[in-house]
Amino acid sequence: MMNSPASLDKDCLARTERVAIRLLRASDLEQVARFPFTVSITAPLTDRQQLGEVFTGSGLWTPEAGAVGIIDVAADRLIGTSQFYRSAPCIHGIELGYILHDRADRGKGLAAPAVRLFSDLLFRERPDFYRQQLVIEVWNTASWRLAERCGFIREGLLRSSGFGDGDPADCFIYSRTRKDFHEELHSGPSLGGGAPNQ
Repeated sequence: MMNSPASLDKDCLARTERVAIRLLRASDLEQVARFPFTVSITAPLTDRQQLGEVFTGSGLWTPEAGAVGIIDVAADRLIGTSQFYRSAPCIHGIELGYILHDRADRGKGLAAPAVRLFSDLLFRERPDFYRQQLVIEVWNTASWRLAERCGFIREGLLRSSGFGDGDPADCFIYSRTRKDFHEELHSGPSLGGGAPNQ
């Protein structure tokens, strides 16, 4: 059994030796508000008061959308967020997003195990969803390589589908299915070097 920092014990959802995911707390909101669309896809939630009201109403966790904090276990520090939301009424699944807030925390191998922990958790806790997907702008090589390390498979190209001003960027679409999840469970240890807490 891995030792947990005391602050992780209460609301940790899953962890490895290096990274954990946990429910967001009121004390996280100041940091989260600096980054638009990291806890909600429908609103930027950069207004601290609005973010606080949404948090009070739902804890940023509902049956069809939610967000978690990504924690650097060694530092016991919030370093990013990951979220899910219903991808579309006609698609039997959910879409995931993620961000490490500060560039200094990127490239250290922390994001991939966090995304994998979150993906696994959602397959376990959301049995009605059979598909998870990621939509990643084609220029974002680091992000689509991370998706592949987490077991997501590239399915194709969505032209002019990215966010931003002007002509939207083309995006790759990646998926991981419940069948993939079950096959991976029986093929060896998961990404990240440690079993998630249950």
